[in-house]
Amino acid sequence: MISMKVIIISFFTLIFSFTLSAQTYRDTLAYEIVHSLPKDKTSYEKLKENIKNLEKLEEKHNPEILNSKLRYIFEQNDFNYFKETLTLLTRYYGYNVSYLSGKENYYESIMYGHLADWFKEMYIKNHSEWLSENLHKQIDIHKLNSLHQKDQVANNTLLSIQQNLRLNSDQKAQIRKMQGEVFSLNIKELNSISSKIGCLPTGNSFAIIQNNYDLIEWHGFQHEETFQSTLEILLPYYKKSYLNKDISSLKFKNIDSFLFMNTGKQMFGLLNPERIPEHLRKDLSDKDSIPLMDPKTTNQLKQELKWY
Repeated sequence: MISMKVIIISFFTLIFSFTLSAQTYRDTLAYEIVHSLPKDKTSYEKLKENIKNLEKLEEKHNPEILNSKLRYIFEQNDFNYFKETLTLLTRYYGYNVSYLSGKENYYESIMYGHLADWFKEMYIKNHSEWLSENLHKQIDIHKLNSLHQKDQVANNTLLSIQQNLRLNSDQKAQIRKMQGEVFSLNIKELNSISSKIGCLPTGNSFAIIQNNYDLIEWHGFQHEETFQSTLEILLPYYKKSYLNKDISSLKFKNIDSFLFMNTGKQMFGLLNPERIPEHLRKDLSDKDSIPLMDPKTTNQLKQELKWY
């Protein structure tokens, strides 16, 4: 049996090793922003320009991207933009210091350092205003922020048992089954909250979830006993959120990645064989196209997602 650690490593290798066959310019731009890790002023200014261009395309801010890039904004000493972004996230998207880890590169500065006075005044004012409008969301926000830790505690315990005890094949299969049960419960929790709003809970549809639940989705897709149920639950939300411009086609590419690793096929046609690492290619050559699970379904999905 292939261990979960190997599966996850292979998935990340696949995700970060090829260029997305994006369907729209917005998807291409979002992909570039998500994978941009600026090391100097030039690359940072390019990132900032791309964020502004994406906001124009989507006709709104993208709080998930802004939150994920706060560390680079701070790193480049762009304090005016840092303050502007953090104020925006706090007032309109529910940015909450309770969900910080304390390891953020800007944490000491906003709590005790040169930005502390500004942050305290800004946060108390803007968070209070946001809270007065969104008090009813607090339990669900807490549940969503807790999903990642719940997944890790349960999954790491099961992995530790599997790796440190001498288990026979039946016992290993039972551990694998238990992992699937954990993943399924977390997906059901996400579904319960998503069903209330009719799409994925994002900053624009609900509130920013600082401890994002990406890993919950990935685990649901990567387990052989939960892939289909996860797909049936999440795909309708993905389509709605994508058409609302709250997510990019990266979500669909992730599905293609898991399908490819397990079946050698894809659903949305977003994988380029030329960019897949040799050890994951199986029998593919550079000139081959990755076969579709069902061409009719792919065409229907492309029409629904307005990729034609």
